[in-house]
Amino acid sequence: MNTNYIIETKHLTKQYGSQKSVADLNIHVQKGRIYGLLGRNGAGKTTTMKMLLGLTKPTSGSVRLWGNSLQGNEKELLPRIGSLIESPGFYPNLTASENLRIFAALRGVPNRHAIRDALDLVRLPCQDRKLFSQYSLGMKQRLAIALAVMHDPELLILDEPINGLDPIGIAEVRSFIRELCDSKGKTILISSHILSEIALLADDIGIIDHGVLLEEESLVELEKKSSRHIHFTLSDTAQAARILEHIFHETSFSIQDDHNLCLYNLDLPVGKIVAAFVENGLELSEVHTCEESLEDYFKRVTGGEGIA
Repeated sequence: MNTNYIIETKHLTKQYGSQKSVADLNIHVQKGRIYGLLGRNGAGKTTTMKMLLGLTKPTSGSVRLWGNSLQGNEKELLPRIGSLIESPGFYPNLTASENLRIFAALRGVPNRHAIRDALDLVRLPCQDRKLFSQYSLGMKQRLAIALAVMHDPELLILDEPINGLDPIGIAEVRSFIRELCDSKGKTILISSHILSEIALLADDIGIIDHGVLLEEESLVELEKKSSRHIHFTLSDTAQAARILEHIFHETSFSIQDDHNLCLYNLDLPVGKIVAAFVENGLELSEVHTCEESLEDYFKRVTGGEGIA
């Protein structure tokens, strides 16, 4: 068990009849980082988050939070989490402060400065007389996040927090989510179907499709996989790897399978590499440079359509 994991699931599964909404999911969210759960609408993101919050019971598998099983420890663990799964039921004829005051009373939030601090954090005025019904979508979403952080949780679980926002609203929400992590030390799990936004925000990314986790990487590693590289198709990738390491002292490559290898250091002399491969008995059938965006990579690993 890794104590750096704030969230760890093992074989987490949710089945409705014969349909698996989430299948055998193993995710690992590290302390003090933003984890982006990326997938199309209907991929299983919301169901996963509901299981993490105890709102939906898994069919099988387990959830561990801070190294402890969620089952049986809900009263101790869930108060340490702030969440935004569906839009909260704010009163349209009340102000932001008035709405939060009601929720604070219902939830027993003791800190009398909690409402002001939460509104300051999302850059909404505390004394403003503007009613919730007069808020823009971006302001409504910021207020929802203020509600999620009002009790100063250690972990935030945010389901599609930028959904439906205009570009300015997206930039605002992205900015203070990043600030919550960097300045306040929060660990954040955020889901989205907007790849470009997750790429700007997350430290780690899990790609989910039809309830199955296809990839779990740091953004750095994922971008490396989807960046410009030289692709070799040859007879023995294990032998090719040994040649790259011993002759060229190069480790920036990945073995795809027995016959396909990707080299990420484009400064190396390709001609000399090919010659070394051939001299050591390897047969090459193809060598080419690949340009691939994160969007292209997502299409490739999901085997289908792109993502917004």
